[in-house]
Amino acid sequence: MDDSEEQESVYPTTTCRALLPLLQSEVAHLESKEIELASQIRALSEALVSVRSTLSTIRVRANECARRISPTARLPDETLLAIFEEAVSSQDVCSRTRIESAISRVSHRWRRIALHTPRLWTRVCVTPDTDECDTQLHLARSAALPLDVEVWGWWDYRDSFTRPHHFEHTLAAILPSASRWRRIKIGASCDALLTSLSFILRTVGPLDALQQVTFKAQQPGQICPTTLLMGKSAPNLRFIDVENIVLTVRSPCLHNSDFDCFGGVTHLTLRLHEGDARALKTTMELQGFHALLLRMPNLVSLSLYGELVCVKSTTSLEDQANITLPRLQTLILHPNTVRPRYLLNIVAMVMAPDLRHFELVYPDSSTQGLDISDLLLKKGCEQPTPKFPLVKRLVLNNAANITSAAAFIQAFPGVDQLTISGADVGIFNIPTWEVAGGRWRTITKVILRPSQRDRLTAVVNWLDAATSNGEFQVPLVQGPITDCPIMLHLYEELKRYTQIELLDMDSK
Repeated sequence: MDDSEEQESVYPTTTCRALLPLLQSEVAHLESKEIELASQIRALSEALVSVRSTLSTIRVRANECARRISPTARLPDETLLAIFEEAVSSQDVCSRTRIESAISRVSHRWRRIALHTPRLWTRVCVTPDTDECDTQLHLARSAALPLDVEVWGWWDYRDSFTRPHHFEHTLAAILPSASRWRRIKIGASCDALLTSLSFILRTVGPLDALQQVTFKAQQPGQICPTTLLMGKSAPNLRFIDVENIVLTVRSPCLHNSDFDCFGGVTHLTLRLHEGDARALKTTMELQGFHALLLRMPNLVSLSLYGELVCVKSTTSLEDQANITLPRLQTLILHPNTVRPRYLLNIVAMVMAPDLRHFELVYPDSSTQGLDISDLLLKKGCEQPTPKFPLVKRLVLNNAANITSAAAFIQAFPGVDQLTISGADVGIFNIPTWEVAGGRWRTITKVILRPSQRDRLTAVVNWLDAATSNGEFQVPLVQGPITDCPIMLHLYEELKRYTQIELLDMDSK
């Protein structure tokens, strides 16, 4: 029996006739219900649209109110901009996300401030993580302002294998803006890419806006190429801060007319990247250093860090020629060893009649730093006369003990601000002060780097004796913050004589 025959047997004709009106009535009822529900859906949809519109408006108003009452929202644009500038200038050069780019995506207000401030975009970094599009964006948003270019972090030439020609392409993106470069900072890169960079920079047109060149070695023993000093392509070069530059008396940059730009340099900082025996390959000859200074008669500041000058044992102070730097006002010496072989020669060589800031910082050590006090006083007269009589700011660390302190006081008679640490407590020894003739009556500020109890005790005794006759102008004393009860008690003792300021000082 087929299916149709089975259905006819289940639903006889008479049954179907009786069931049909009921089914039709149910269909009509459900259709009516469907129309009713559809009408309700349309009404609810319209209500939903209205609620969503109202909710959006209220959210905007609520967010606006929240912004107005939040501390950040109440900051003027100028204050926000100052914060942005500090964040941009202090960010890590190798940061994958540039802070200025992140700022521009926070809110409409922040984006408006960022895009209308070209100076936020003047720091252009060329690193393995730099995107060429981001570099182009910085160049466009910086308008026509001078640029600070940093080539950094190319530790291994194999970086170019993962992204072929990435270094060349990224560098090529900024080369058209070379006329706007104000500072260029190069460092933490392998020799292969340094060689490539030196060659590329030699082909760049005049860098008329370039004022500062900085180089930091990747490791001890890596030599700074002299071509990175730009030569004649940077006629307005004023600041040089480089590590591991190797100079001899025959170095081309000391004789070649292409480096006449050295004549305009006002600030010279030379450093030695130390760490192991490889650093010995990157010291310069004393004659080469002398020749370099001869090419820089307009120096205002000279800073030397590390044992970077090689002095032959046969070189005597009497045989070497002096060099006069008439405009030098700052001389900073950080030998990084308590027995530097070159220091006596440098101090004896440099004549700076207008020097105002002298800084000699030896490492903290139980061993006293090399005594140079004899070289700070000119002999041959009835009384020794100061070699640097106009110094106002004196910074010493482990440089003056009780036996040499009197000579330091005599060598710098016009000191206005004194910063000491290490073994230099001898300066506050009362007998030493009497031997020196009671000088330094013009001193207005004493800065004590992280101090020990005996040093503060000496300062208290010195102030007590120096102020007893009422003729001495009491200086301001600044010292490090401490929680040591003994130190705090001594600070209270100092308050009897002078004003005390406690600072958060780096222990180094």
